[in-house]
Amino acid sequence: MENKSDPRVIKTKRQLKAALISLLAKQSVQSLNIQRITQTAKVTRGTFYLHYTDKKDFVQRVVHDFVEDFFRNSLVDAKPFLESKIEISEHQVQVFSLEAGFKYIATEYQTFMVLFGLTGENEFSEEIKSEFLQWLRNFSEKLDLDSSSQEIPNTLKREFVISGFIGLIQDWLAQGMIYTPHFISVKVYELLHQNSSEKIDATDFFVI
Repeated sequence: MENKSDPRVIKTKRQLKAALISLLAKQSVQSLNIQRITQTAKVTRGTFYLHYTDKKDFVQRVVHDFVEDFFRNSLVDAKPFLESKIEISEHQVQVFSLEAGFKYIATEYQTFMVLFGLTGENEFSEEIKSEFLQWLRNFSEKLDLDSSSQEIPNTLKREFVISGFIGLIQDWLAQGMIYTPHFISVKVYELLHQNSSEKIDATDFFVI
């Protein structure tokens, strides 16, 4: 069984991920082969197959693990941010820190450029959108937002907010991150909360 905490395993996977991102910035997944990936990563084919069954499994897991890491670094406990609007306990629900999220994106600039199809021929944005929607659904369910009476159904609001937010991230990246992570975090927060009320809604999932 693979020991995920083994420093050698971590190093190997980091090398393979870096190789994949570097290659996908120039070509499509379809045109890649295992030999090119392992040569670029400077690992053997045998080492590759210790961790992944084939190219498809490798790409899917790298993307999944990266998206998971993005949210792990961007989600925070909701209580300090929402206690002025609603009484909740610690760790009851998580919210997305815009500042932490944009800082992570800036640090992993090349990876996000590849994932969003802004370089190369590939696009994995559906994976990120799906994860965003899942966390926002979880937020809504934990706070029972879907059962409250609102003019706009929460399902429509979630789709609108997430699609717009992802589009904004893509535009920021495409323009070479002309705004600092802090500046864009503040402005996105202001945009999302400009019509904020005392009642909790989907936009409260995003905090500074």
